Amino acid sequence: MANITETIPNDTEIDAMVSPKNRRSAEIIERKRQVKRRLDEYLEQAELRRSIGDDDFF
Repeated sequence: MANITETIPNDTEIDAMVSPKNRRSAEIIERKRQVKRRLDEYLEQAELRRSIGDDDFF
């Protein structure tokens, strides 16, 4: 059975893979960058919460 996952490429990968040919393409690329930034921020906050929560038990 195949496992299919979709990943969000980082900024360097996006620049290397895509050079926007029109305004819509540029908007799509910017949207992907915004999503990646928000995801990174969310994961950092979750990791911080987890580490703070672990310290409360000791």
